[in-house]
Amino acid sequence: MNLHPKLRPLWQRALLLPPLSGVMAYKALGLPRRILPSALRSIVNNWDYSMFWTLIRSGLTRAYIDQPCVFRMPTSFAPKAQVAPQYRLTPEQIREFYVNGFIGPFDAFSREEMASFRHELLAAENTVSSTYNFVTPRDRHFEMPRLWNFMKSPAITERCAQLLGENLLSWRSQIFYKGPQSPAIQFHQASTFMVEDYLDPALFPSDRSEIFQLTVWVAVDDATPENGCLDFVRGSHTHVRTIKFGGEEGFYNARFKLEFDRNPQNIVNVPVKSGQFIIFTERCIHGSGPNTTDRHRLAFNLRVIPTSIPVYTNKHKYRSVYNGGKYYLDKWGVVTLRGEDRHQLSRSVDMERLHGRRAAA
Repeated sequence: MNLHPKLRPLWQRALLLPPLSGVMAYKALGLPRRILPSALRSIVNNWDYSMFWTLIRSGLTRAYIDQPCVFRMPTSFAPKAQVAPQYRLTPEQIREFYVNGFIGPFDAFSREEMASFRHELLAAENTVSSTYNFVTPRDRHFEMPRLWNFMKSPAITERCAQLLGENLLSWRSQIFYKGPQSPAIQFHQASTFMVEDYLDPALFPSDRSEIFQLTVWVAVDDATPENGCLDFVRGSHTHVRTIKFGGEEGFYNARFKLEFDRNPQNIVNVPVKSGQFIIFTERCIHGSGPNTTDRHRLAFNLRVIPTSIPVYTNKHKYRSVYNGGKYYLDKWGVVTLRGEDRHQLSRSVDMERLHGRRAAA
């Protein structure tokens, strides 16, 4: 039962409705799950009833973009970790993050550092990843020591610690090359990243109503309204939205329209200078405009979680609908950004040893 985000012909949707209803009934009756094929087992395990009902009632034209959840505002805006004064966030700044869903930009690296790093990123563009064995911008920190060193900068980790806690992991990074005259990236959001393949989440928080992941987006080139800096829908992290399949909009290779109030007063354009970064929750609806210039726009991000969040539990591969390909996890692992990983809930990679081996080779 293939339910990727695209609008199927009416006859195909009619054929899919009875088996989908049957899968929901199977879940409701608590029948054995081990005997199911892997795709059906994933749906029974990971979909809640609102996901089933949204698809069925719409005739397979609408669905949740990710596992449904609502955001619960914390009772305190005090920092969750003590840090050096130069990285300290005020309670007002922390409240701003929780109200808006994003915060920044903050200074981290010099223009000279980014100018030098730019050449390394451009050289890696369209090269085969030694982690996944095909061309992908994902997780290049495993093979680029300089990227890893930027990711663990105290300017980044100390601010994230005040929002998530003392002990932090990164489970993913990505390089963003936005070429001259590139189109916009449409508005999207994620929670547990079930949006990846619509069957299995990547993250398994005990409570999806809390902020359990941060994205740190670092500008290598100046990100401006002209070349497609990030846009945020302020306060949109309150809950996960539904999507309508098909149409002209979408996210990479998936065609859908995210359903939310597009009041221009809530859409915030956030320019970021080279070497600066912003922090946001992926549940805050975001996108970026087209690059209308004749120059590229480079950036990278890292996704940060507390060590208490399991990642890719019991999986040896995952599939990205919009980034293409099957990502085998034998060379992947979470990496420790700050503190220590006392929980050991996910496969981990010792980055110092890994990069030491690469340097020796």
